[in-house]
Amino acid sequence: MDSAASWITRRFEKIDIEISRFGMLRSEEALAEILDAAAARNAYVLHAFLSDDLRRLVIVRSDELGFEEYDVLRPLFSRLSRIIGEQPRRDPALVHPMNNDYFKRVKAIEYTIAADDGGNSSILKEADVVVIGVSRTGKSPLCMYLAHKGIKAANIPLVPEIEPPVQLFQIDSSRIIGLTRSTYSLEHIRTARMHMMGFDPDGSSYVKFDRILREIDYASGIMKSLGAVVFDVTARAIEETAHEILNLLREKH
Repeated sequence: MDSAASWITRRFEKIDIEISRFGMLRSEEALAEILDAAAARNAYVLHAFLSDDLRRLVIVRSDELGFEEYDVLRPLFSRLSRIIGEQPRRDPALVHPMNNDYFKRVKAIEYTIAADDGGNSSILKEADVVVIGVSRTGKSPLCMYLAHKGIKAANIPLVPEIEPPVQLFQIDSSRIIGLTRSTYSLEHIRTARMHMMGFDPDGSSYVKFDRILREIDYASGIMKSLGAVVFDVTARAIEETAHEILNLLREKH
């Protein structure tokens, strides 16, 4: 709803339109305070409450205090009710159902955070997927994407000077995913990263072409020895790689 409000206000030449957002409102007292402030500022109130009591409070207070309101959900519910032939359930719990899938995602996200960037290698055996690769191949974002799909995803950076954890070599190869990227792409991404962090890339071997090439060769050898499935992510979106990994997991089971 806030994205729609932002998009709509940008269609007008007046540029000093301020959008205030209030979420997770549960009590009438808290809502009443916001409505009083809206009236004082002659604001236009967009609302989307599943609670009939809170929705009714907005409508009543807008009439009493003289500000404009619009119920975002009312037209949609009304239209769908006529088409489907039944009234909608207004249970707030339906917005985020606390079912098994929900708790599976929560556990996967907690695990993925704990096992990010080689952290806590003792829990590697619990991973559904272990992602390996050199720095800046997108291991962490990919793992977090998978975690939101309910997949426990760990990731381990491969650095020539640091031995991978022994637990990595005890995991079934079907659970190990290798990521690689072209040398030129890594050079560009690492240089931009150094600039963003306020460092001079010219003084670091991290962005040197020959260093990157050595890292890629080293990582390729590790991936080959582990029997990992390898994805070149140079021209791939995270979603594309994640989709293929999810397909591999489905085929496995």
